[in-house]
Amino acid sequence: MSTPNFQPLPWQRALWTTVAASMLDDRLGHALLIAGPPGAGKRHFAACITAALWCRQRATDGTACGACPDCLQVLSEAHSGYFLLRVEEGKRDIPINAVRELSEKLTITQYDGRAKVAIIDPADSLNLNGVNALLKTIEEPTPGSHLLLVSSRPQALVPTLRSRCQRLPIAAPARDVALSWLREETGGKFDEAALAQALELASGAPLKAIELLASNGVAVRADWARGLLDLAVGRGEPVPMAAAIVDADPAGWVQWLYGWLAALLRARLNAQADDAALRALAQRLPAELLDRYVAEAQTALERIHGAADKKLVIESLLIGWIALLARAGRAAQNPRA
Repeated sequence: MSTPNFQPLPWQRALWTTVAASMLDDRLGHALLIAGPPGAGKRHFAACITAALWCRQRATDGTACGACPDCLQVLSEAHSGYFLLRVEEGKRDIPINAVRELSEKLTITQYDGRAKVAIIDPADSLNLNGVNALLKTIEEPTPGSHLLLVSSRPQALVPTLRSRCQRLPIAAPARDVALSWLREETGGKFDEAALAQALELASGAPLKAIELLASNGVAVRADWARGLLDLAVGRGEPVPMAAAIVDADPAGWVQWLYGWLAALLRARLNAQADDAALRALAQRLPAELLDRYVAEAQTALERIHGAADKKLVIESLLIGWIALLARAGRAAQNPRA
């Protein structure tokens, strides 16, 4: 990104003003829950807070300079007071032993007496034992330490943990703000139609849109949409389609499906929707059946991040999609039934 390393993104400015005032008055919470949709900039905002806590040359708005030795150590994730807890490769969650080790590190006083910061990302990957261990650290905080919990699924955190955190909501920006930022970030490499398409596929999340534009993500998601539309007209098979999705990006597909269904709902309400195929499909589906399937997708979104068999989750959704279309067809033939 061309955005300065530790400058909050444009749609995060109002929230940053509040956080910066808390830091200035030494009122920043010990445990912060930075929550919002994928691609809205949660990790970037956590980095802004971390750097600002250590920077020796902060600007008047509280942001870090990005150039002093402490800022450079944050960039390289090498600062002595910085700890990052994430899911290890090949693992499903963050285990209790990792949380205990982090808690012990947070009790060690910095040689210069400054802040210690631990980022847990994603926080919803903590297992139950890990949550319980973390609660002890939150309830008995070490002076000068801060826990930054990053999550796209804050509802997956147990209530006892959520209630003990100061919540910092990171929402996706308004469409015009997002498009303006995308134009600046991409430097004219993409036309307006491409930017708008990427943003739509990213469910309005600008950083996700950037990722899609920089990779083959737009084409992949177009293939996913074609696959569902093919199933809608009796082409394709759900099991091989599910296998291909699992080999590619199962969690990304379920997240995309949820956004695609939201677009389908919008197309149902907007007779002038640009996508003719989506608009025609939306008119075929009774609202109550579509709402029920959206709820199934929401449940699948929770399961795909857990211990569930990803192939079975995807297959179930695709078979459910075919069943939805079959029920819609019967309802159209028997409107009074």
